[in-house]
Amino acid sequence: MRMKQYGVMLILALLITSFARISAGAQAEIQAEYCYQYGDSESLMVAKEISYAMALRKAIETYQTFVASTSVVEDFQLRKDLVETIVSGYVQHIKIVRQDIEGRKVCTELVGYVDPQTVRRIISKQVKLVSQKRGQEFAGIISNIYLKILNYKLYTDSGGNKHLNLFYQIKQSPPLGGVRMAVFCFDQYGNPVQTSFCDIVASSSFEGAFGEQTCVIPSQAVSINIRF
Repeated sequence: MRMKQYGVMLILALLITSFARISAGAQAEIQAEYCYQYGDSESLMVAKEISYAMALRKAIETYQTFVASTSVVEDFQLRKDLVETIVSGYVQHIKIVRQDIEGRKVCTELVGYVDPQTVRRIISKQVKLVSQKRGQEFAGIISNIYLKILNYKLYTDSGGNKHLNLFYQIKQSPPLGGVRMAVFCFDQYGNPVQTSFCDIVASSSFEGAFGEQTCVIPSQAVSINIRF
């Protein structure tokens, strides 16, 4: 009877060991080192935490599956968000291999484990969501590589001067001299009048920023056509 119990226990132990090996085999090891130089206003404890956190992010960023899965992702913010998502809850069994302190420099080397399939799934899902969101964005009335014209209106001031008021969004940092736009003007009968040029000098250089520009156009203009 005791021999049977011993046999059953041995089989259970072997099954548990085999299961643990299979589970470990499904995960991939990630590893990285990061050195942080801290200033006078920072404590050693804070420096250790920063060094640890940056080492973990670096481990994800250099992980082969992450690199391969994000090879087509050119959006820096999206890549950063993906790293943060994986770091926040998908890295297991994190262990500090080494942590050296020399003067005000703290170097942390660590290892952890991730599931490659989970990493691929997270990246695929996030990239798809961002692509769908961008597909729903308004392309603008016209655009070039720097600006997207969202809307415009014509108005006449108290002095009888006609103006074109433009509303735009920055796609990428425009040149210092601004971006020139041609304004083809037409009178009430649809006949072309003098063509004007509007130099849009953006007040911001940040991608996604909104702006407004006003330009003078011929007083006879009732309708316009704008082109970069």
